[in-house]
Amino acid sequence: MFKVLAALFPILFLLGCMEQMASQSDIDYLKKEVSKLQIKFNALEAKQAEMYSKYDENLVNTDVSSASIQELYKKTSKLSQDLKDLEVAVKNQKSSGDSSKNMQLPSKMYENAYNDFLLSKYEVAIVGFKSFLKQYKDHDLAEQAQYYIGESLYSQEKYSEAYEEYKKVEEEYSKSKLVPAARLKMALCLELLNRKNDAVIILQTILTDYPKTAEAFTAKEKIKIYTNDKSR
Repeated sequence: MFKVLAALFPILFLLGCMEQMASQSDIDYLKKEVSKLQIKFNALEAKQAEMYSKYDENLVNTDVSSASIQELYKKTSKLSQDLKDLEVAVKNQKSSGDSSKNMQLPSKMYENAYNDFLLSKYEVAIVGFKSFLKQYKDHDLAEQAQYYIGESLYSQEKYSEAYEEYKKVEEEYSKSKLVPAARLKMALCLELLNRKNDAVIILQTILTDYPKTAEAFTAKEKIKIYTNDKSR
């Protein structure tokens, strides 16, 4: 069991150095490393399954195995994400014909931009999110990057610009779970731009298309407020 965990450390160390590797090696070398890591990861997954089997059969000490299995799960999940990131980065660099060796992994780019957002460095965050989208528009985190561009502008009270960026969430990622939230923020932007009639139209679409969401509840309350304001 502990041998399995020990086997992870050199792989995780290698993953921690990926960005440096990417800056010193060419695409072919990176692709080979992805292949090697994938083989090791597959082996680790098999060993993880074996550990679960032994745990179910009570063949190992439950206290020790439970903690070890959870640790292994976290490490293999991280390894899986890092592998996916590297494969996306390699594919993107190859398709774009970019010969730059200073390649940054997708999740790291997003994380940096998001941290800037949390620190209220909104302009820097916007640049980071837009750079991410330029390189990885189809990444799993892309819809969130687009949404947080809107959030960054909204936080700066740039409501007209924020509205356009929120709008892109649905235009570019129509099946995203963030669409209701983006629509709600679009309505709030319109409200703050003194366009309440237009805001109500969007709020009503949330009630129609996403009636069971938290955004629908907020939309319903907002419509009541607007209606009461008009009746006075």
